[in-house]
Amino acid sequence: MKIDREESWYIFLFSESYFTCPSDTGSYITYQDKRLTNKEYLEHWGKWVFLGTKEEIHQMAEKLDPYVESEDIPCIKYDRAPQHWFEMEECVMCVYCDDREKDKVWKILSKFGVKVRGWSYEREVIKKWMGGGLHLERWIANHKLSEEDAEKLREEARKKYEKRFLGNPNDICLGWEQ
Repeated sequence: MKIDREESWYIFLFSESYFTCPSDTGSYITYQDKRLTNKEYLEHWGKWVFLGTKEEIHQMAEKLDPYVESEDIPCIKYDRAPQHWFEMEECVMCVYCDDREKDKVWKILSKFGVKVRGWSYEREVIKKWMGGGLHLERWIANHKLSEEDAEKLREEARKKYEKRFLGNPNDICLGWEQ
């Protein structure tokens, strides 16, 4: 099921069953039908990442949607358009799964001609969105935030991460706000 909200830079694919309990924002974060804790999420959750033109990525989403509906792929996120502020000329697609199932998910992707790809753990991506991290600092520079506003944003990111993951490692993971 495609979730395409104009206010979001990203378009998401989730299984329709994910929406049977909308208050459970992380119901897709599982391994062998068991929900991951925050600690397990940081240890095992990640994504296959690959690039393509806007048209290629949107076509790939259509092809992969049945695998998301069948829950062979937990979730997909892709760019609405290239992120020029991030110096990207192509769109990015992220295909999420537990690392213990990444080979199974890769086989699905390779059936559709995906050749160049990279694996990234969410813990690594989250760190890039923390103060001093590559993504957050580029975002701050591109949006020309004042140093005061930039410092507030860095502090908010740190607090959010600590509260969500470090302070509650054994809680069921609800994901990371995108």
